[in-house]
Amino acid sequence: MAKPQARVRRATLSDLPLLGSFGAQLARQHRAYDSRRFKLFEPVEAEFTSFYGEQLARGDAALLVAELEGKVVGYAFVSVEPESFVDALAVAAWIHDIHVDDLARRRKVGALLLEAAVEAARELGSSCVMLSVSPQNEGARRMFEQHGFRLTMQEMR
Repeated sequence: MAKPQARVRRATLSDLPLLGSFGAQLARQHRAYDSRRFKLFEPVEAEFTSFYGEQLARGDAALLVAELEGKVVGYAFVSVEPESFVDALAVAAWIHDIHVDDLARRRKVGALLLEAAVEAARELGSSCVMLSVSPQNEGARRMFEQHGFRLTMQEMR
């Protein structure tokens, strides 16, 4: 029997507590990769819940959630950022976050969220989509490359 397929929708206010929890999980994951690079702002869940609540009201951002069997199992956050002389970058959409709950991994939820985030970027008027990925997160990097993303810059600290 085939596994149920995930679906992606726009996040709502009722999703905020879970988004705060997922954002905190993602922040802790990055902190574990490099504690000198990534700082946690305590209380982490509350900070992310508040931040994502602000993002829901923006006209140049999208918060997406993936549902599997009626349960939210992941999210993506994309926003359009202004051009930057410092970064030599035209107006671009940034996929800031993609996170999938451990129990839903290997079910193509990340790929579905990525595709929906790229589509949301287009709907927001951007023809360029950027993201960053930790070098330690090889699975995510491979998924991004499989969807046409390429390395353009490496951050050093």
